[in-house]
Amino acid sequence: MKRLAILAVVAAAFIFAVRKVVALDGPAVRARCSEMCDRMLDRMPESFPPNRMMADLDDLKEQTSRILDILERPADS
Repeated sequence: MKRLAILAVVAAAFIFAVRKVVALDGPAVRARCSEMCDRMLDRMPESFPPNRMMADLDDLKEQTSRILDILERPADS
């Protein structure tokens, strides 16, 4: 009987833990991972490739929009 009670408590704790982990899905997990990544990148030197890449994103967007504008212009023939 004592074993059954201990098994029931362990099973209940396991189920509770699984439900807690499953509840951490979607945007909450992505937001937490994003925060952790940002903190990690903040500790890295400025010459660290991902930092340089993130800093150059605005320039890349501008260049891409200019290229698309050029491609959408009618060709002079």
